[in-house]
Amino acid sequence: MKRILFISNGYGEDYVAVNIAKEILNIDPSINIEGLPIVGEGRLYINNHIPIIGPHKSTPSGGFLSSIESLFRDIKEGLLSLHYQQIKSMKKWAKKEGFIIAVGDVIPLALAVLSKKSFFFVSIQKSVYYVLKENYEYRNINPQELTKIAPKAYLLEYYLMKNKRLLKIFPRDELSYNILRLSGINAEYLGNPMMDGLDPTNKLDLSPFRDYFKVLILPGSRTPEAYANLKILTESILSLIHSDIKENFLFLIALAPNLNLPKVRKILEEKNFLYVNSSEDYSMYSYKDHYLILTNLFNECLHQAQIGICMAGTATEQFVGLGKPAIAIPGKGPQYTKKFAYAQKRLLGPSLFIAENPENVPEIFKKIYKNEKILKEVYENGRKRMGEKGASRRIAEKILNIIRGG
Repeated sequence: MKRILFISNGYGEDYVAVNIAKEILNIDPSINIEGLPIVGEGRLYINNHIPIIGPHKSTPSGGFLSSIESLFRDIKEGLLSLHYQQIKSMKKWAKKEGFIIAVGDVIPLALAVLSKKSFFFVSIQKSVYYVLKENYEYRNINPQELTKIAPKAYLLEYYLMKNKRLLKIFPRDELSYNILRLSGINAEYLGNPMMDGLDPTNKLDLSPFRDYFKVLILPGSRTPEAYANLKILTESILSLIHSDIKENFLFLIALAPNLNLPKVRKILEEKNFLYVNSSEDYSMYSYKDHYLILTNLFNECLHQAQIGICMAGTATEQFVGLGKPAIAIPGKGPQYTKKFAYAQKRLLGPSLFIAENPENVPEIFKKIYKNEKILKEVYENGRKRMGEKGASRRIAEKILNIIRGG
């Protein structure tokens, strides 16, 4: 029986790891798959019945060490002991035959190298878009200059990717693949697995709101930051409502399952949103002639919304990948800071618009929502940068082909 261990370090990384793991098991149910989530409680592994090795828990920073203070808070909460025990668990797992699939950035990649097992790397955090100017064309630059781009974009990961036990790297976009390939890295582009598992379930009937303009609200999934983000996003909602935009709005707040609904309701009620009704899948509020829905039906929100106002990482990228525009508002972090928002802007290009504060949202909104030229560019750019769905299946097939000796 073949064994595979997924190592991932964050919600988006866990999401990708679980999607690939499920595709591997769909092809070959005999494979023994386990997970090692470095950050968080590994809920996605647990919910999908993938056993977890080693200890796992949330830390105050949520894995985003944006300052010395956040590092010290994590250490105080047992970060070093946690990682030490995780490494011990991984080394124990590695005493028998098996393969490792690292998903994320330098941390899972370094652990895969440390395991001394053959491994794969699904690189979903880094991209050459972070370090290149807009409209960059790699074919027009000389080879000597090309060799400097990959180390600049990937930093330590670049050197770890040269490890002889690394069987294949799967970059997140085609441009990164081309740069890595020309730098002599063993990479193959099969799409971005973040775009998988997003099909709508048709559980959210919005037919009564057919004539309403639908706006996605993404506060993120990490607590307590998500609650602080939602307060900022609520201000942006009120800015739109009180603007001169002649639309009736339906705001779709996509809540991560770990968020506390009473806390979210309190934030809305403090801003004079009125409770209307609720069902198993959503709660509805009103403000004048506008409505707001709280729901865990993330996929439905993604597909039904026309524009997003976002303070999230992976979820924002997925929305943009569907060809839709997003407005980002920098927060206080630890994740969604001004630095993070502008890095995300480099990653997503013309699909992401930055509002310095909630009051700026209506002005940016008006420039986008009826501008066919911008919307066409946003659609094409989102598809280009995030790729089409099906990458998890293609990556799973490639991995199985390699470990079977193909």
